[in-house]
Amino acid sequence: MEAQKRRDDATVNLCGAQRHDGKFCAQRAGWGTEHVGRGRCRHHGGQLRSGLTAAAGEEMRGMAKPSNVLPGQALGGVLRLAAGQLVYASTQVARLRDDDLFERAYCPTEGVFKLVPHHWLKLQRDVMNDVARYAKLAADAGVAEREQQLAESQTEIVADLLEKVVGSLDLTSEQREELGPSIRRHLSLVKTDAQGV
Repeated sequence: MEAQKRRDDATVNLCGAQRHDGKFCAQRAGWGTEHVGRGRCRHHGGQLRSGLTAAAGEEMRGMAKPSNVLPGQALGGVLRLAAGQLVYASTQVARLRDDDLFERAYCPTEGVFKLVPHHWLKLQRDVMNDVARYAKLAADAGVAEREQQLAESQTEIVADLLEKVVGSLDLTSEQREELGPSIRRHLSLVKTDAQGV
């Protein structure tokens, strides 16, 4: 039981901020804040706007999992990943109550607290700008057209393969004439269903 507790403690994220005595904070990450498990603890800026934004970014990076892509698909992959981050950030914004849309943040240059948009709102806006930028880059590079061409060529390859396989069967001439259009018709239905998902 004690060994299990030590293993659990070792896997917990720590605040890690450097203290005045030179040691690092061993408090659990996000302790005393709304983002327990991520970012700095309450004593080391976890409740400040910068700490909240950093924790939100850390949480979002943990939720968005990149996938392996070919170099030609990289830009489309980046766009899809950013779009996933935008959905996640927007979900967090939708959970905010009206009285949570703004929060107090310390402005060190003026030495006062000010009302600023909630950290999830700021993150949502930043990711929205990223998505718009990546979408324009993808459009300029013709990513959508290339993906469409690739899908069409893959459909042709599969249709030709099926025709060759069925061609080895003992079919009448009428059945052979119907085979090609039938395969293409069914493959187009599969492609339409996949695009609608």
